[in-house]
Amino acid sequence: MQVSDAFIAHGLEQARYVLFNVRNLTDMVRAPVTLRRGTAARARAQLKILETIVRRRLWLIALGLTLAPVRPRAATGPAPLAQGVEDVTQSFPSMPACRISLAGRAMDMQLHEGSVHFPCTVRASGPVPAAPIFARIIALHGLLSAPQAHAKRLARSLERLRRKGEARPVCMPDTGAFRLRAELGLVATALPGLINARLETWESSG
Repeated sequence: MQVSDAFIAHGLEQARYVLFNVRNLTDMVRAPVTLRRGTAARARAQLKILETIVRRRLWLIALGLTLAPVRPRAATGPAPLAQGVEDVTQSFPSMPACRISLAGRAMDMQLHEGSVHFPCTVRASGPVPAAPIFARIIALHGLLSAPQAHAKRLARSLERLRRKGEARPVCMPDTGAFRLRAELGLVATALPGLINARLETWESSG
C-alpha cells in the first residue's frame, strides 16, 4: 500500500495544530503553576489521543525506511528543525522530563474500561499541578520538531525486535478518532490499516 509524502506531512501538520491548541488551552506561555481541574482533564484527553496519533505516524514513517548499516560517528548537536517549525520550548520554564515510548510492547494495546460508579467515592476538587501536562506537551513538541530523526531511531528498534523473533505487532483501530477535528480524525482512522499493511512482511523481511 502506497503512502504519499503529502499524506505524512499533512498528518504531522494537523498534529502540530492540535498541540498548539492544547498549549493555548492550558495558557502554557504564562507557565501557570496549577490548572483548573476541568481544563487539565480536557488537556490530558487531547494529549492522550494526540500521543497515539503521533506514535503511529512515526511508526508509519519508520516502516517505510530503508536502513543503512550503522557506522560509528562523533556526537552531534540536535537535529535541525523542519522548515516552518518554530522551537518554542526555549521560552518554557524548567519542567520535569517526559519521554514518550515509541516501540513499547504495549504500543497499541487499547484498554476499554467500563464506567464504574462508586456511590461513596468523593471526587477530588480544586486546581491540579500544571507541570506534568506541560512536560507531555514539550515531549510531543520534540517528536513533531524532528519526526524523521525519531522515526529512524524507531526503525532501528523495530529491526532489533524483528531479528529477535518478536511477534509481529498489530495496530488496533482508533476508537477515539471521532473526538478529533475532522482533518486529524481522517488521518487517525487511516493509520491502523496503513501500518498493518507495512507490517505484513514482518516475518519474511531481512
